[in-house]
Amino acid sequence: MSGVCVVGSLNIDLSYRVATLPVPGETVLALDRARDYGGKGGNQAIAVAVLGGDVAFVGAVGADEAGLDYLTHLRRHGVDTSGVTQASAVATGTAMVFVDDAGENLIVVDPGANSSVQPDAVSHAVRACSPSAVLAQLEIPLDALEAIVEAIPDTATFILNPAPMPSDPNALAKVLSRVDILVPNRTELGQLAGRNEPDTITDVAECLTALRFERSVVVTLGADGAAVFEPGAELRHIPAVRVDPVDTTGAGDAFCGALATGLAAGLSLDESVRAAVKVAGRSTTLRGAQLTAETSEGPVGEAR
Repeated sequence: MSGVCVVGSLNIDLSYRVATLPVPGETVLALDRARDYGGKGGNQAIAVAVLGGDVAFVGAVGADEAGLDYLTHLRRHGVDTSGVTQASAVATGTAMVFVDDAGENLIVVDPGANSSVQPDAVSHAVRACSPSAVLAQLEIPLDALEAIVEAIPDTATFILNPAPMPSDPNALAKVLSRVDILVPNRTELGQLAGRNEPDTITDVAECLTALRFERSVVVTLGADGAAVFEPGAELRHIPAVRVDPVDTTGAGDAFCGALATGLAAGLSLDESVRAAVKVAGRSTTLRGAQLTAETSEGPVGEAR
C-alpha cells in the first residue's frame, strides 16, 4: 500500500519574471526567465516526496525529450512513475508562467499529453497503488478523474483540489460523490457555491452553506491561511505563517501535497492543515512551482 497516489498533470514550466503583470494590450519586458518542472499534479507529488511521504503518480507525458526528462525528475525524488503513460501523438504539457515583483503570477497552460490520460489507465494504476490517500486536480480529462470513483479503495481518503474550475461546476457531480475532502481556494469556492468570491470567514461560511457538500472542506486563503469545515463541527480558521513572498506559484500545490502527506501519516485534519499552511507559506520564499528540501523543513507527521 502506498501512502499517497497523485492523479494529475505534468507540465514543463517556462517562467518569466516581470516588474508588473501585463494587462490586455500591454507588452512588458521580462527581467529573467527559467525552465522548471510543473503541472499541478507534478507539483503536488513532489511536495509529498520532499515531505517524506510515499507517493505514486498517475498521468501522462509525451514521448519526447521533455517527457523523459520529467520522468527522470520524478524518479530522482522517489516518486513511483509506473502509472505514467507516454503519449506518442502529443507533446508533454507546457505552461507559461509570469511572476511579478510582488510574487503574484499569471499562468497559461497548454495541456498536451495531459489531455490524453485515459480512464482505464487511471483505474488500473489506482488499484495497483492501493493507496491510503488519493489526491487529484482538474488538469486532466474529467472522465479520467471519474475513473477514480470506481477504483479507489473504500478505506482510502479522496482529496480533490478543484482547479482549474470547469465552466459548469455541475460537471463535477460524479467526482464529488466520492470526494472526502474538497480543497478549493476562495475563487473556486465561490464558483462551486454559485456566489461571489468570499472575502471574510463569514463569507466563506455562507458559501459552504450554499455549496451543500456533505463532507469536509478545506478552503485555502493565501496570506490568510485556511478555513476547515467538517460536518457537525464549527468552521475553524487556521492563520498563515507570516513570510516575505518571492513567488506564490505552486503554493496551493505545496499545501495540497502537505495535507495529503499528513493525512496519510495518520494526522488529524486540523493537524494536517496546520502543517500544510506552514509548508505553503515557506514555499513562497523561493522561486519556482515545486517544493524543495530547502523550504520543506523536513517530514510531515510520521510520513517516511
